[in-house]
Parts: sequence; C-alpha cells; structure tokens
Amino acid sequence: MKKLRVAIIGQGRSGKDIHGAFFLTEKNEWYDVAYVVDADERRRNIALERHPGCKVFADYKDLLDKKDIDLVVNATFSYMHYAITKDLLEHKFNVLVEKPFARNQYECSDLINTAKENGVLLAVFQQTFYAPYYQDALKAYEPYRC
Repeated sequence: MKKLRVAIIGQGRSGKDIHGAFFLTEKNEWYDVAYVVDADERRRNIALERHPGCKVFADYKDLLDKKDIDLVVNATFSYMHYAITKDLLEHKFNVLVEKPFARNQYECSDLINTAKENGVLLAVFQQTFYAPYYQDALKAYEPYRC
C-alpha cells in the first residue's frame, strides 16, 4: 500500500510532539513525512534528523507549488490557523488543522466553504474526541443541539 505524503507546518508541541511523534510510531502505517516547515532553523534541523528524507522549509508558501503532498497538517500558532489553512485550501491541499479551528464563526464557515469549493478535505484535530470525559460532555449537551 502506498503511504500518503504529509507536510507538517509548525514544529512546536503539536507539530513535533503529537503529529510528528505519531508519524514515527509503529502504529503509523499510512503516512510518510515528506515536508516540514518551521521558521526556526534549529527546529528544522531536528525535523531532518527525526524524519530522514523529508525536505524542510522556513515558509509554508514553499509548499504551494508541490504536487506530491496528500495532506498538510497545520500546527502553527493559533492566530495563524485561519489564514494559512485558507491559503492551503485555495491551493487545493487537504488540510488537518489544529484547534482552535479559527477565531470566529465567519472564519469557520469560510474555511468549510473554501474546502467545498476546491474539492478538498478539511478536518480539525481533536485527539481527545473519544476520551470518556469528552463523551460525557457531549451527552450533557445533546438536549440543546439543533
């Protein structure tokens, strides 16, 4: 089975220690880290050591002309999520964005519509979605859902 080629933008806690770490585990059967983006040179060098064969960039815009990326993980600073995700979607990339998804309802709707218009997938990463406390919170919310 061919593995999907992934680009990770951001090598902070989420990009390196959650997403990047998962891609290094034996549980990862489906993804290869092809690109890593971070403004910090030290973090890029660490990514090169952790993900042999990947290419690194300081600016995510260096990914925009790449045709060999199946999924981009946007693990940048929270305030950057909307603008970068919007740009990636407009360039026809499938995107997994860290939470918060965006800053307000308008931005959320805009990203969803942009993904639909460009025929790409958009998802928000929520690693605790199936945790018992989260499921209990959803049950408590159920009577109020529209």
